[in-house]
Amino acid sequence: MSQSNRRKWVWAVEMAVAVILVVAVGAHFRKLLGDIDPAQLPLRFRVGFLVPAGLLYLLAHLCWSTFWVRLLHWEGVKVSWYVGLRSYYISQFGKYIPGKIAVPAMRMMMLRPHGCHPVPVGVTAVYETLTSMAAGAMLGVLCLPTLGVVPEQISGRAWMLFAVAGLPLGLGVLNKLAARIAKKKRGPDARPLPAPSIFLLAQGLLHGACGYGLLALSLGLTVRGLIPDAPGFGPDTYAVDMAAVALSYVAGFVVAVAPGGLGAREFVMQLALAPQFAPAFGDRAAALAVVIALTLRLTWTVAEVAVGLPLYLMKPSLPPSVPHDATVPIRHETPHGTSHA
Repeated sequence: MSQSNRRKWVWAVEMAVAVILVVAVGAHFRKLLGDIDPAQLPLRFRVGFLVPAGLLYLLAHLCWSTFWVRLLHWEGVKVSWYVGLRSYYISQFGKYIPGKIAVPAMRMMMLRPHGCHPVPVGVTAVYETLTSMAAGAMLGVLCLPTLGVVPEQISGRAWMLFAVAGLPLGLGVLNKLAARIAKKKRGPDARPLPAPSIFLLAQGLLHGACGYGLLALSLGLTVRGLIPDAPGFGPDTYAVDMAAVALSYVAGFVVAVAPGGLGAREFVMQLALAPQFAPAFGDRAAALAVVIALTLRLTWTVAEVAVGLPLYLMKPSLPPSVPHDATVPIRHETPHGTSHA
């Protein structure tokens, strides 16, 4: 079988698994909602809460996108902040293609006309994703006890959180070793292999944590934009919201075939949120959690389109022609400042 046919088969299988996953989660949600009379759900849509929830989602991605541009600058990729952030937000549409490959591919394609070599662009995109997911896994572990009785679907897979949490630092160490080995075998003029510092990756965890903090606020606003009688907002409910968004985001990442985490993210969020509503709403808690998860997805998607589409139409001017394989100085950040090598 040729490589082209193999790729087509892999893509077809991924699409089939993604469809099965979405259908299965949809059937589960339909059953939960079907067992409840809609009139019994204390819902009231208040756009005044949902609009800022969407803005907080975009600000969360601003935390992650600024870390990616920092990684680019570390690797010597001379790109403006506007061009870098624009590429990041537009590339988010690629996450709806199963396989998690489209996002870095889109960033490489958009930055190539600006003289950016595709290797550091693609590698830094992977590091940014792994670091943000690691931050989510760490926060998920820390906030897991706040969920009270943790559903078996989550507690039985807690080891995945620790595995995801260690990915970027482990990859950073391996990449450093690989770069040193490759340096001995490559010519002195060869482009250095991308290898972000461990210190910079640790800073990326802070970027990621700030992003999840904003996502938790977004979820809290969404809950109150749907349920006027929701439990009071405070440290305890914020911790539950943090656990819900962190766990659901990591789940969407681990299930690689899920386009944009669709299905996996909503399923985990429903499991995480339902216990919070059980004391006040009883058997309606699961149905309420479903509505919140779906509304949050819709709110975040609308926010993505509202920003991504205008950014796509506002194309930045291209710099003078630069060879795609041109080497540029690599900027190194240290705890005491920056240096150039």
